[in-house]
Amino acid sequence: MKPVFSKLVFGATVALVLGFAASSAWAADSCSALLGRKKINIVVPFKPGGGYDSYARMLAPVLQELTGARVAVSNISGANGVSGIKAVASAPPDTITLGVFDLRDLLAARLTDPALPPLADFIALGSFGSTKGAWAARTDSGALLEGNQPLTASASSGFVSRNLLPARLLDREVKLVRGYLGSADRWLALLRGDVDVMDGSSDSIQRFISSAPGARVLMVLSDAPLSEFPGVPHLAGPGGLVDLRTRKLDAATRRERMELASLAVELSQSTRTVAIARTAPAPVRTCIESAAEQALFSQPLRDAALQQKLPVEPQRGTTVREQLVRIERAMVKNEAVLKQLAAGS
Repeated sequence: MKPVFSKLVFGATVALVLGFAASSAWAADSCSALLGRKKINIVVPFKPGGGYDSYARMLAPVLQELTGARVAVSNISGANGVSGIKAVASAPPDTITLGVFDLRDLLAARLTDPALPPLADFIALGSFGSTKGAWAARTDSGALLEGNQPLTASASSGFVSRNLLPARLLDREVKLVRGYLGSADRWLALLRGDVDVMDGSSDSIQRFISSAPGARVLMVLSDAPLSEFPGVPHLAGPGGLVDLRTRKLDAATRRERMELASLAVELSQSTRTVAIARTAPAPVRTCIESAAEQALFSQPLRDAALQQKLPVEPQRGTTVREQLVRIERAMVKNEAVLKQLAAGS
């Protein structure tokens, strides 16, 4: 089988990233020596069969073809994805370990567990794209966003940003129910009536609804309506629920709530990111970032995604890193509110 990418193209990209005046062939040879015939382990912090697992297994053969390395996927589930994230952060420097997860979830999880690895321990190499968050409810559940009755929700890794913060902005109380093993388990709990609402990425919820009817999208955690969910209310931005419900408040309070709604939207997005620990040797990081970027933007990966009906709108590592820095700064600005929500959970 012919390589997906030529050695010359790979080398040219690496030479530019490294900033060396060396030839493309030299760069390609250097990366081949670093990566070729080595083992690259891609960690997914959830059980096999979910969205992150599907994306990782799409990436593995493309990355293997490009680098000449042996690429394998490992599922290290537990603690709502935290166990796998920790495994990537603590990977020995003499191994090549990547992770496919959402670093936004790490930022949210650190609100309740500051001992978790900080964002600075990772380098985002790129992403498969971002999808907005959403709340789902049963079709027979009525107008859950109205009234003042408490709602129950299954807890996910980003429950502060995906459940508690949107609920607070809508003046609603949400009681979290923990102990579910993954998104499929949480979906079954919703259908059984164990909880009122479930959060998730909009594409995952759409797939759940298509495969097991009985639920609907209650609200999208976005700053504008989403065309795929006509008539479904959105949280932030003009015409959003927070905008509509704060028009009689004083200007300062209204502005604060609108800013918090925008932060909730940012944090609740699912950005399926490819990341590596910062402790990995710099030459390895450089070669891997180049290879990951080419793999993410490759036609073979797009073809595989189309076949599996998975959305792919890839982003470069620099773009993902800029987004994470912006979100982290917004979290620092609103630290008091976020920690109050986390403490009360």
